[in-house]
Amino acid sequence: MTPELRWLSDPTVFAVNRLDAHSDHLCCRTLDEAESGLTSLRQSLDGAWRFAWSANPAARPADFWQPDADLSGFGTIRVPGHIELQGYGQLQYTNTLYPWDGRSFLRPPQVDWNDDPVGSYVKEFDLDESLRGQRVCVSFQGVEQAMYLWCNGQFVGYAEDSFTPSEFDLTPYIKDTDNRLCVEVYKRSSAAWIEDQDFFRFSGIFRSVYLYAKPKVHINDIWLRADLAADNTTGLLTPLVKLDGETDGASVDLVVTDPEGYAVYEGPAAGDTIEIEGIQPWSHAAPVLYHAVLTLRDADGALQEVVPYDIGFRRFEMVNGVMCLNGERVVFNGVNRHEWNADRGRAIDADDMHAAMAVFKKNNINAVRTCHYPDQSLWYDLCDQNGIYMIDETNLESHGSWQKLGAVEPSWNVPGSLPEWRDCVVDRARSMFERDKNHAAVLIWSCGNESYAGEDILAMSQFFHDHDPGRLVHYEGVFHCRAFDAISDMESRMYAKPWEIRAYLESHPKKPFILCEYMHDMGNSLGGMESYVKLADEFDQYQGGFIWDYMDQALRHTDALGRRVLGYGGDFADRSSDYNFSGNGIVYADGAEKPAMQDVRYWYDTPARRAAHDARNAAAAARADRDAAKAQAARKPGRLTVTEGDGNLGVRGDGFEILFSAGEAGPSSLTVNGSEWLWRAPRPAFWRAATDNDRGCGFPQRSAAWLAADVYLQNLGFAVLRKSADGVQVRYTYGVPTVPGAKAELTYTVEPQGTLLVEAVYHGVPGAPELPCFGVKFQTFAPVARTLWTGLSGETYPDRCKGGVFGCHEEVPHIEPALVPQDCGLHVGTRQFTLEQHNACGQTAAALTIEQADAPFAFSALPNTAQEIEAAQHSTELPATGRTSVTILGAARGVGGIDSWGTDVEEPYRVSGEGEHRVVFRIVL
Repeated sequence: MTPELRWLSDPTVFAVNRLDAHSDHLCCRTLDEAESGLTSLRQSLDGAWRFAWSANPAARPADFWQPDADLSGFGTIRVPGHIELQGYGQLQYTNTLYPWDGRSFLRPPQVDWNDDPVGSYVKEFDLDESLRGQRVCVSFQGVEQAMYLWCNGQFVGYAEDSFTPSEFDLTPYIKDTDNRLCVEVYKRSSAAWIEDQDFFRFSGIFRSVYLYAKPKVHINDIWLRADLAADNTTGLLTPLVKLDGETDGASVDLVVTDPEGYAVYEGPAAGDTIEIEGIQPWSHAAPVLYHAVLTLRDADGALQEVVPYDIGFRRFEMVNGVMCLNGERVVFNGVNRHEWNADRGRAIDADDMHAAMAVFKKNNINAVRTCHYPDQSLWYDLCDQNGIYMIDETNLESHGSWQKLGAVEPSWNVPGSLPEWRDCVVDRARSMFERDKNHAAVLIWSCGNESYAGEDILAMSQFFHDHDPGRLVHYEGVFHCRAFDAISDMESRMYAKPWEIRAYLESHPKKPFILCEYMHDMGNSLGGMESYVKLADEFDQYQGGFIWDYMDQALRHTDALGRRVLGYGGDFADRSSDYNFSGNGIVYADGAEKPAMQDVRYWYDTPARRAAHDARNAAAAARADRDAAKAQAARKPGRLTVTEGDGNLGVRGDGFEILFSAGEAGPSSLTVNGSEWLWRAPRPAFWRAATDNDRGCGFPQRSAAWLAADVYLQNLGFAVLRKSADGVQVRYTYGVPTVPGAKAELTYTVEPQGTLLVEAVYHGVPGAPELPCFGVKFQTFAPVARTLWTGLSGETYPDRCKGGVFGCHEEVPHIEPALVPQDCGLHVGTRQFTLEQHNACGQTAAALTIEQADAPFAFSALPNTAQEIEAAQHSTELPATGRTSVTILGAARGVGGIDSWGTDVEEPYRVSGEGEHRVVFRIVL
């Protein structure tokens, strides 16, 4: 057969000579190999390959596959790995728009032949001794996006589908030594129209490549269907085994052992259903796995292969409109997870997967959606072992073909109901199903993501239903096209508001409800999770959701100033781009947990443990309040010295001095034990740096007056209300030119007990825009090295605080490393905090404590002002000023999280500009 370039633009050609998809089992030569998890029947081809990159097909070395081809102009590349992360071509991040939008006018299934980069790979190798003399195949676990394959000068085959294996028989071409395998990888093909996921656009051989040998008779596919009877103790095991080669007279025996190593079945694997008594069901709470070993012998009784596989017995079904596992309603405390590594993109390794699983287990995450493609097989093993429920999603997304600038416009949607696309997408469903069907963790098959709906996706759903009645089928896209509602067994939506979900559930629906995406964790987000989780307590048919998403997609690179930093879309000269819209993880791109994670951990815990957590916090807070009251009552009054000058009013006490300045419109100096704490006079705080969610809903535009007010206040006067040796009280009044009629007052009372009582009051006016916050802000004269506080742990906001643990905590002032800097570091419900300055030896040189007066407050201590944070597009752009910006608030806006493109923070967590707000606190002098 002669390969043809036209296959790239023909959706009916997606596999030429590709072997049929099969289960992800490991074939071993001996029982010892099976027990070790290693096999002599495989040979890895990972590592360095010869490589040449071409900008388009016309520029490629078209004959590089010839046995005598001159490869002197080839460089090297690492496999697995993306081409664009190894010095070739242009990477790009775009969400819904196709990468060529505005540069090439294309419609499906067209390809721009002038802009379709090609990677030419060559691997030279000798066949391992253990593979020689047998049939040999090659497995490409992931190639993006279309590939042609040659072996020793002979064309082998062609394949698409970036995220499931493509395997080919090399037996007619392979030699014992001096083999040359050539792969031509195209970045774009007709498949590009249905691989329009919201991610960085890469190409290349990004998952492992290996050879595997088939003995004269071979276990080609297994399906160990491990069902559970209604009594939840009887396992129903149906071992379905497909052989190839010299199958006449061959036999397969099966041994199944329990977790303690006792055999629960020994006998033939003949395809009959085997009843096994005393089974422990598989679930998140108890992910019990049984070890199966299949032994294949040829007609003469000689051992040919041994296949180990861990299986879990469970029953997943719909019962009266509710999804049930082993007879009990299941609630998905889930997260969407892209495969990602900040250095290697989607070419992740085992360490990445183990690290992610550790985060899942620590934070009560019980479910994952493989957005929006099948993951590496090891991840499924880990989910089996740890009881993580999976929505396994087909590699299908055609978002840009039906939704343009937010509007639903499917006039040229693919695959739709177009017959030429049907086989292609059903093949993707089949490839995923065949590979993953043995995994207990896979409860739901998903037909893909954001591809509208039509007969073709309906055919995918029908394939799943026909081949696997023991699982359910998911597809969110029917929400936009109800004519194909039958595709999905459940009502699945993205970013539905809590009140919209309630309306659905109160309508007595036939289908249960899940959120395949919710809580869009872009930047500082995840506020209001309570509104969703509590629906599960009220409605049986609300069965949870999957946070978007697990990890920020950002890449380490060297910036224009030579620094190694994390970059987002647009930082790589990629245009068009959706910039930082890929930064939605509950962990940062380096794997560190975001502050919001403590609320994920709380809300994904059981109701009983949440109640216990709340009770502990309430008791600890009550103790702190009692201790604070006792401490204030125990302070002994002293005498104050008051000095009234022409422009300043000075007050001195035991170890402190304060200068109240008329010209500065506030205290210009606050020294405690000889250390100056103020850079400039405190001011009313009206602004926080906008978060991604603020920007997405237009809040900065609606409330921009407060940004100006935060910097440009009007001094309306300075009044001395009381001055004596027993106490001094002064008041500063400020007008807000950008909000006429609004004003604020800061009242300072120097108390004889050696404390400074500060009261800030805001007086609103009708029609004033919503406030981001209100309180008092100041900058320290020298940087704060450590902040200690009594209150809730971590970063907390009004709509994201229940996960905090009440106690004594500390941190170094810092800006959270969101891809775009934004407000961070707030601590609500604080009783007191202490700012420490350190000497060159790291010892405390000065400390200032601020306490609640009549109610807890919120505070932050950051190395930058709101305006400095607002102006930066990357954390490296934040100036090092040598000061710390301290803010103490009586009112603060929540961060929200319903989405990041239009929905505001929930009403209870907004701050009215029309009312009155107040905060009172004491500075211990």
